[in-house]
Amino acid sequence: FAPFRRASACLLVFSDSQPWREYWLEQMLLCTQKAGAAFLKFGQWLSMRPDMFPPDVIQTLSKLRSDSPSHPTEVSREVLKQQFGRDVDELFEAFGDEPIASGSVGQVHRARLRPEFALDGPGGKLRDVAVKVQHPGVVDSAFMDLNIVWKVVDLSQRFLHMTMPFDRGEFDEVIQAQMDFQREAFNLQRFSRNFRGEPRIRFPKVSPQFVTPVVLIETWADGQVISNILEDFDNAKTSCKDALTQLGQKKREFQASLCGILYDMSMKMMVRDNFVHGDLHGGNILYSEKDKHVTVLDAGIATSLDRDTFKPFTKFLHALCSGQTDTIVEYLQRFNESPWAVKVDLAEFRRDIQATMDKFMGPLRQNPDEPVNAADMFGEVMFSMQKHGMLMKGDVASTLFTISISEGLIRQLDPTFDVATNAIPYIVRHFPAALIGGGSE
Repeated sequence: FAPFRRASACLLVFSDSQPWREYWLEQMLLCTQKAGAAFLKFGQWLSMRPDMFPPDVIQTLSKLRSDSPSHPTEVSREVLKQQFGRDVDELFEAFGDEPIASGSVGQVHRARLRPEFALDGPGGKLRDVAVKVQHPGVVDSAFMDLNIVWKVVDLSQRFLHMTMPFDRGEFDEVIQAQMDFQREAFNLQRFSRNFRGEPRIRFPKVSPQFVTPVVLIETWADGQVISNILEDFDNAKTSCKDALTQLGQKKREFQASLCGILYDMSMKMMVRDNFVHGDLHGGNILYSEKDKHVTVLDAGIATSLDRDTFKPFTKFLHALCSGQTDTIVEYLQRFNESPWAVKVDLAEFRRDIQATMDKFMGPLRQNPDEPVNAADMFGEVMFSMQKHGMLMKGDVASTLFTISISEGLIRQLDPTFDVATNAIPYIVRHFPAALIGGGSE
């Protein structure tokens, strides 16, 4: 991090210099790429929060979604031979040595299986595949990276308005779970079952014979990465005013349609299935313009609430989105797992939560015509918990964090979309039983 620190010091001195800022952004990207899997993932998540950082920082961090460092192709070939006992040429009719993408945990090669190894059985149709191979050493480095990440987070709290008052051990387990591609294969199969019959949303298919902890072979998905589509719109150049107007209209219609699909998908995962994709950034979703559907990739991180927490959390989420202070305070006490013998001043805690609700949802809030920023509202609630020595239950914290990531993507697609307000009728429609009677279950 030394180059980034030096660049930061220079930027403080030459704060109005565009060349120094570009150099600072370049060093930020390079240092994050070299810092390990956990840092890459953290940077990807931050790239989904355009409300927290300037546009040039978001644009730079967005490169982490697909431009992570790759390992040599020879390594991929050797890993495949070790895992499946066959040379690459024996398994595949064609194998792309140049990776088509590289992420925080592994890289992807496009390939075509030989007929006898088709994912749907010998002679089957599922032969065009994506071959995901884990980066060497990524598991060992991830455990060390997380300790550094938390130190950076603690330091960042001094100059960024952010906090994480929850059991970091449980959160670490969520991150480290993505290192096992067998877990990802399980998640993909479960998501596919949950969305069976939904033509707009697809997940890659896998076969148990081609899944190991470090290799995952899945069906190839056609489509363009969402983040690239938006960049294509933004970068399009035209000298014709009418053409420019039509292009802008096309972009708005596309974003509105896509936003609706992704919001419905996220709410179904959360409220109906209790199984949520935890890494929904623009680099993990493909859109097929031909068939008008999305394919969701990289399901290594998925969150769910334990059985006793699911129904109370639904009530808590409804209360958050509708500004019901007393219910929020009630459930935050229930979700508090602080190991310290701290007696919470409930009257003061309630005043803090009420202040947050007034700030984001009250009649006198700033910019009342703009959508509620749910992620910032969740953050303020967590600040109040930290202030009162409370520690949020790990699965609840992970789910709220996942909602924030999803909201970040939706806000990039449509800044006017109000995630919190739209959640209320969805919860009432699909889980009315959870809202009857009130009080803790």
